[in-house]
Amino acid sequence: MKNLPIILNVILFALVGHLYYLNSKNTKPAEGQVIMPAASKAGGLRIAYVNADTLDAKYEWLKTQKAAIEQRMSAAEKTLSSKEEGLMKEASALQEKFQQGNMTQAEAEKQQAVLMQRGQKLEEEKARLSKSLGEDQKKAFDDLYANVEAHLKTLSTQIGFDYILSYQRGGPILFASDSLEITTQVLDLLNAKK
Repeated sequence: MKNLPIILNVILFALVGHLYYLNSKNTKPAEGQVIMPAASKAGGLRIAYVNADTLDAKYEWLKTQKAAIEQRMSAAEKTLSSKEEGLMKEASALQEKFQQGNMTQAEAEKQQAVLMQRGQKLEEEKARLSKSLGEDQKKAFDDLYANVEAHLKTLSTQIGFDYILSYQRGGPILFASDSLEITTQVLDLLNAKK
């Protein structure tokens, strides 16, 4: 989820192309429905931006998706940690038994082989969970893209811009005038959709 602002930039850049395409087909929004900052009305191109950090923090659907993934990651980490801890305790107990002379070399080797096999299965489980969580994150990003795109397609008649950029502090855009920001309006529209 750390790469979310970058992904939001990519999504919003892709949406700019789509909105430009819609506007080039003379599908101009009706008067009174357009969300347009004053500064962008004067020039030829209508440009606005959405703050990606704010979108990340306040888009309710996205917050729900992130919470679900984080909950699954936390549960997986706890489960794996518990299994790993149990395996380490068994290995320690085995070593202690052997050092105290309570088992033969052959018995110790047999028990060690069993523990190593369980350790290998645990590593395989970690790899499966990691892959599964990675797929879940990719699906969430794909869903995010589809969700935002679908909402902005629906809202394109209300948006009315040639370009909607994504801005985040430290990103490729060094400065963006507050008069061009439509984050609040876009968030209101996105959060209002069920």
